Amino acid sequence: MDSLHFSEQDSADAQSKPHIIAFAGAKSAVGKTSVVANVAAAMALRGKRVCVLDVDTGLSNINTLLGLRPAHRLEQVLSGEKTIAEVLLKTGEDVGVVSAASLMGGIPVSAAQMTKLSEALTELEAQFDYFLIDTAATHTETVLRFIELAQSTFLVVSGDPAALTDAFALLKALNARQYSGSLRVVVNQAVDYPAATDTYRRFAAVAEKCLKLKVEYGGFVIRDENLPKAVALQMSVVDLAANSPASRCLFALADNIIKHIGSETAGNGLLDYWQALLTPAPFKHTVADIADSEPTAAVNSWLAADKTELSVSELSRRLLSAMKHQLLDQPELERFTGEFVEAYCEQFGRFPNTFKQLFYRWLETENYAEPRLVELLTTLEALHAMRYQRPMFSLEENAARLVAQLQGQQGSHRELVEQLCTAYRQAFHEEVFDAEQVLLERMQADDFTEQRFEALLQKLRDGFQARFKRPYQSRHELALASVVEALNVMGVDQQNLQDEITMLMHGFQLLGSRREKLLTVLNALQNSGLPLPASAVRDN
Repeated sequence: MDSLHFSEQDSADAQSKPHIIAFAGAKSAVGKTSVVANVAAAMALRGKRVCVLDVDTGLSNINTLLGLRPAHRLEQVLSGEKTIAEVLLKTGEDVGVVSAASLMGGIPVSAAQMTKLSEALTELEAQFDYFLIDTAATHTETVLRFIELAQSTFLVVSGDPAALTDAFALLKALNARQYSGSLRVVVNQAVDYPAATDTYRRFAAVAEKCLKLKVEYGGFVIRDENLPKAVALQMSVVDLAANSPASRCLFALADNIIKHIGSETAGNGLLDYWQALLTPAPFKHTVADIADSEPTAAVNSWLAADKTELSVSELSRRLLSAMKHQLLDQPELERFTGEFVEAYCEQFGRFPNTFKQLFYRWLETENYAEPRLVELLTTLEALHAMRYQRPMFSLEENAARLVAQLQGQQGSHRELVEQLCTAYRQAFHEEVFDAEQVLLERMQADDFTEQRFEALLQKLRDGFQARFKRPYQSRHELALASVVEALNVMGVDQQNLQDEITMLMHGFQLLGSRREKLLTVLNALQNSGLPLPASAVRDN
């Protein structure tokens, strides 16, 4: 296996062919598809042309996470029903998505179909710089082929011991196939950076001890409450909350891909990659591979038997017997189970009839924590909406469920109603209810008393005072206050006028008094015949 270190070559050396990057997760629920979707969105936001090829035959929920509704698939291009442009979907961040899960391991039955596929892939290849391959969380031959033919692979793990065990089994299978690409480990759902590095070190130590292989660190994604919110809203978390802890980790991972993988030598291109997939691979399982699993003598003799002489029922009986006696290790058994289910689906075109019971059994044995179950439920609801073009539950059913959950919680119930009213107001720019009409109707109730009316009236007055910084007054009260104010002004004017009249009367009296004195002096002078001094006249 080649060195897994990031190279530091100049980006000018990169050729025109796009890079093929596989994302693998040996166990479901490690968040592989979420990492693929968000890394693609982050790279697109960095200005890169990115396309995701969905080859996950499991839930195949990359479209659900990105809020897409695929109507066509890649196999319809082979039949000539659709063009690659009609199959290609794009997100708001301009990330391309192509659903190709149904072509996993399938080879076109005619040269004409192969020609159509080549033309479609060539057209698709010219539109993007990076193709991210979202593989299934199994160890099947087809999945291993998708990984080993990619130039670069990111193995997504978590701190869950079972997830690390499955990831080690996948790494072991790739090592046995002499995988020549660069492989890096991404720790998802980490509590923090120290926890992520601790998970990586434990995994790398086991790989070095058991496989003599040094596994490089690719990055980590921290656990973030915005991730389930983004899943519920069917959008990338880097678009929902670009500055959230998880988004910063995803942008860092995207930047590393662009800086290092994007600067490596030219990619092998999508067409060459897919043509290699369609080329039958040589059988690589040897006796050494079988011995490496250390089966017991009974299993060795069974494996050495001529399987062509045994019926499927006999093989199944012997396999169950070996499983019950713990003669197979867990990674090998899980690899076989994945291959068996895939072969069944390819043969009959559907999952086994017992899948529903197995699904319930899986939920019970995994002992999932509440956040995982919520995420699974959200995914199932999104799948239902995508399949039937309507929500799983009606508005009435959702309302009834909310009311039932809030039974006896008056405060939470009120808060929910307020949130709904706020959302309605923001959406339609009007109130949900006519407050005046509601109040008038409430006043008509038999239990609405005069005392309650007075109390309500006082609250309204207090609210008016708080809003307009003055006491409330009706139009009649305002008119009366205006009249009183006018009368007060008239009273003041009347008093001022009265004071002026009083002063004038006093002046008249003084003037009359002086006139009388002057007349008296003049009469006296006339009677005496004496001249009157000028000063005497002035004094009077």
